[in-house]
Amino acid sequence: MNKHFFPKLAADNIRKNKAAYFPYLLTCILTVSMYYIIKSLSLNPGLAAMRGFDILSYLLSLGSVIIAIFALIFLFYTNSFLMKRRKKEFAIFNILGMEKRHLAKTLACETLYIAAASFAGGLVLGIALDKAMYLLIAKIIRTEISLGFFVSGEAVRTTVLLFSGIFLLIYLYSALTIRISDPVSLLREGNAGEKEPKTKWLSAVCGLACVGGGYYISLTVTNPLSSISMFFIAVLLVISGTYLLFTAGSVALLKMLKKNKRYYYKTNHFVSVSGMIYRMKQNAAGLANICILSTMVLVTLSFTSSLMIGLEDVVRMRYPNDFGINLREMDETTYQELSGLVRGIIREQNLNVTAEQEYSYLSFLSLEEDETFSIPRSISSKLSFLLFYGSLRRFPQ
Repeated sequence: MNKHFFPKLAADNIRKNKAAYFPYLLTCILTVSMYYIIKSLSLNPGLAAMRGFDILSYLLSLGSVIIAIFALIFLFYTNSFLMKRRKKEFAIFNILGMEKRHLAKTLACETLYIAAASFAGGLVLGIALDKAMYLLIAKIIRTEISLGFFVSGEAVRTTVLLFSGIFLLIYLYSALTIRISDPVSLLREGNAGEKEPKTKWLSAVCGLACVGGGYYISLTVTNPLSSISMFFIAVLLVISGTYLLFTAGSVALLKMLKKNKRYYYKTNHFVSVSGMIYRMKQNAAGLANICILSTMVLVTLSFTSSLMIGLEDVVRMRYPNDFGINLREMDETTYQELSGLVRGIIREQNLNVTAEQEYSYLSFLSLEEDETFSIPRSISSKLSFLLFYGSLRRFPQ
């Protein structure tokens, strides 16, 4: 055959099946752009000028890992719909004399076209929106915005390598599906409905354990140093557990309801349970994706809204006064002189001080023993008294 035959055939197939390929291509472009944005933000040098940039960069890095895992599952799921609609087409090609290796070459060219369009569209969209996301973060944190347009070469390279691997796995799975199927089965599967799924108790139990473990970690972790890494583990457990519960746990629950004759043999229950069992194999992954995406949106909105709404309360709680002055280890004479100097500055600047507190405190070391505190003799002789003059003043709003 002509060496240009398979690329032309692949292009014609995509063009003729544009109604099925367009949603898949749009999904790939949006997934590529979403991963690039998160990865590029984690590498953006402008974050170094923001408060807490190290934590923010670390969180974005963990987010890019989660999106990579989600992209692998989501693209496999969307490709399965595409392959199901095209099985009849592949069967006709095979019956007309095209060998399976020829179908594999055609499928490889189609995958290359989809990958190239996804990289081009996704990276262009990601680079365009990356600056907007950076400006949004800077606006939320209320930090200075640096000029310039940042394009991360490492983020581009990582994105291309990651999704090249994903498209390669999708192609291998699709080619293997065609290779192990005969033309007659492919022709029938194109119009065949979903078979009733089998009960997978092990997967259902694992899904329940993963979800329970994820929520247990999120509720019991108390160490702030390990909370971020433990939260990442909890997210992975909840995502994997959600997929297992929807794909296996829902089927197991419906089969249990079906075995309950008193519940199952009723008009409404019989129809609904039978229909859900029949359709769950096809829709479980989609429902899991919707659940995970909805949870991500709700958590993000509630978290950011709580931070924005409660920011002023946090500032007032941690810094209830406009300014304070600390004087350490001062004698009484020096203390009186500095106190008078401060009050003189207040009068010169015409500051309207509505509240003022002044106190001293003592700082020392102690040991906890059986719910009591004791001061060792080696420490008691080295105690130092610290005078603290706190001019805690609040200006009228």
